[in-house]
Amino acid sequence: MPLFRRRPEVSADVLVGFCAAEAPAMQRSLLAALGLGEHPAPTVVPARLQVDRGADDRLVLVWRNVIVGFVPAHAAPDLAVRLDAAGDATLTVRGAVHRADGTWRVWVGDVPPDGFPPVPEGLDTLPPPEPSILGVPLRRLDGHA
Repeated sequence: MPLFRRRPEVSADVLVGFCAAEAPAMQRSLLAALGLGEHPAPTVVPARLQVDRGADDRLVLVWRNVIVGFVPAHAAPDLAVRLDAAGDATLTVRGAVHRADGTWRVWVGDVPPDGFPPVPEGLDTLPPPEPSILGVPLRRLDGHA
């Protein structure tokens, strides 16, 4: 008898793609999920993203067992209904991880044929984490990180 039982998957099509929220705050997680070192080549990486519940009513996007972003408010109601309908199954959506303006971003949906649209204003509200080693913030003597 296996120790872990894999949940069945339900795939959802996202008709109108969108950019996941909070990419600047999730850079460490995105790099860990990419698994290509500290400075991977800027390319588009296909991703099968898992949609799951986060704190409060937020929906999180999980890729390769790492939380890599949040579903923005405008797209959350539709995916929340699909997540509820999936029951005990894992809800997955197609997406891509790509580089935009020096930041790794998660796109949910099919890759647009004419390129990724600009990141919507106000999408990212969390600040990037301070540089740290084992959770201890690194600060220089002059007060800059």
